Order: sequence, then C-alpha cells, then structure tokens
Amino acid sequence: MHKSIMITSLVSLFSSYALMASESVHYYVIANQAQPFQIETNGSDHSGMVTDIVQAVFQGSQYELEYHTYPFNRMITLLESQQQNNWITYGSPTWGNIQSRNLSDIPIYNVKHTLLSSQSKPFDFENMDDLENKAVVLLLGFEYPNLDPYFQEGQIEELRVKDYTAAFRVLKRIPGDTVFVEMESRVKYNLAQQNLDPSTFQLQNFDSVIPNYPIHLAFDPQMDPELQSFINQRLVALKANGKLDKIVQQY
Repeated sequence: MHKSIMITSLVSLFSSYALMASESVHYYVIANQAQPFQIETNGSDHSGMVTDIVQAVFQGSQYELEYHTYPFNRMITLLESQQQNNWITYGSPTWGNIQSRNLSDIPIYNVKHTLLSSQSKPFDFENMDDLENKAVVLLLGFEYPNLDPYFQEGQIEELRVKDYTAAFRVLKRIPGDTVFVEMESRVKYNLAQQNLDPSTFQLQNFDSVIPNYPIHLAFDPQMDPELQSFINQRLVALKANGKLDKIVQQY
C-alpha cells in the first residue's frame, strides 16, 4: 500500500514538473530589419542583443521560448490581434504602438539615431533646414513621428526601402540628395556585415531631431503577472551581475 502511494506520488510529481517545463513564452522576432537587436537566418539561428538577453532571462527556468519570425508590419498585426498569449519582444515608451503598452521595469539599451550620407558630397547637419529638398531614406514599416511634420509640410521627401542594402545603395547612387536616418547601432552593424568602408559614408548625430530613448523588453499587455514579475526580477539580476551590459557591449 505504501509502495503504491509512493509510486502515485512520484508520477504526480513528474507530471507536475513536465507541465511546468512545457510552459511557453512566445518570442517575436523582426525578420531582416532588426540587426543587431534581433539576428536570424530564415527564421532560425537566433542571436542579437535583445535575443541574447531574452535567452539569458529564461535560462534554466521552467519556461520554454517559442520563436516567431515575421516582417515588421506582419508582426505588429499579429501582436495586436493577440493570437498568442504571454508574448515578448522589444519596444520603447516613445513608439506609441503595441510595443510601448507594457514594458519591462528597467531598460536594456539606450538608442541613438544617426544621419548617414555619402562622403563623396559631405555637408554639415545642424538642423532640419539643412535637409531641405533632400530625400530621407527610411526602413519600410517603421514609424518616425519626429519626422512626420517635415514630410507633411513638404520640406523633405520620404523614401522607403526594404532593408539596409537598399538604403546604402541609394546613398551611393544619389549622393548629396539623399540621407539615411536610422539607429546608430544598426547602421554600424550593417555596414560591417556588408563589408562596406565606413570612410565612404558621413555619419552625423541626429539627436536634435530624434532624442535618445530607452529600449525595453515589451510584453503582452495581458501577460500573466507571475511571468512578468519573473522576467523583471531576472532582468534586475542580470543588470546587477554585469551580464546585461556584457551582452550589449558584444554588439
């Protein structure tokens, strides 16, 4: 009788453990456009600043990451439609979309924007008047609310491209009349990835137009409170032991 009770208890214990081990967290990745925050190859081989931090948060826990990789606009649509519960990605309080509604307690990175142009026709940027009659190249899908008034007034032209390769190509083909506005870390990473000589481009500070802002982990607005508390506690611990900063510095 005692042996039977013991076996039953063990079965119950292992069943409970298996249930905990299979608890899923849905991690959303932007395809092709988010390096070095999120790096992937055809939806697999995931790495990058945000991805490495997310993986560190859940390392050794009862939670299992499920990866979902989509183009940016498609990803936003899926997050808004709440097709998966307990999802996580990255975001900022300045973005004004689903990626800003429920954020981690502490930021993971501070974003700085830059103005990239061709060095063959350099110019000094001081304010938006210096961009008059130029085309500002931006990545397709992403929002840049600080630039919208200038587009609406017709002071500058908006030119959308699908990726960094296209952006760099435009600057080379139409020097002097085009500039590329993007996060400094992304620009430098993609220049290096494509083996492009940085000296052929002019990199200028753009924080007078788009001020620096923090990047956080972004959560499902309806995320389970226990899970959210777990993530926030892990982030604080990673910050305290220096691992968070170490991951960021790698990229």
